[in-house]
Amino acid sequence: MRDGSPYNVSHDRLTRWGGNRTIVRVSSKGQIVIPVAVRRRLGIKTGQPLAIRANTQDEIVLRPADRDSDAVDEMLRRLRAAARKLGGDPLRELQERRRRERAREARKHARWSH
Repeated sequence: MRDGSPYNVSHDRLTRWGGNRTIVRVSSKGQIVIPVAVRRRLGIKTGQPLAIRANTQDEIVLRPADRDSDAVDEMLRRLRAAARKLGGDPLRELQERRRRERAREARKHARWSH
C-alpha cells in the first residue's frame, strides 16, 4: 500500500487492504491455501474436514464439515415435521415399503424353492 494502491501484490496472492477479501490462486493440483487469519478467525484446524459447495452467486463456500452435518440434521428435522403435517413420516414410509418388498421377495423365493 506504499504506492497508494489499495492492493498488496506478492508472488502468490493479491490482498485488498481494508477489506475482508483475499484472493488466492488454485494450484495445478486444484489446491488453495486458506490464509492463517481466516483459519484462526473460524477456528479451522490442520487436517479438519471441510464441506465445499458452489452457491447460486458463483461463489465457493467452505464450511467445517461438522457444522455442515448439523445443517443437514436440521434440514431433516424440518422435512420430517413438514411430512407429519401432511400425514406421514417419510422415513417410516420408506421402512414400511422396504419391509413389504422383503416379504414379497421371501414369498417369491418360497414359491420357486418348492
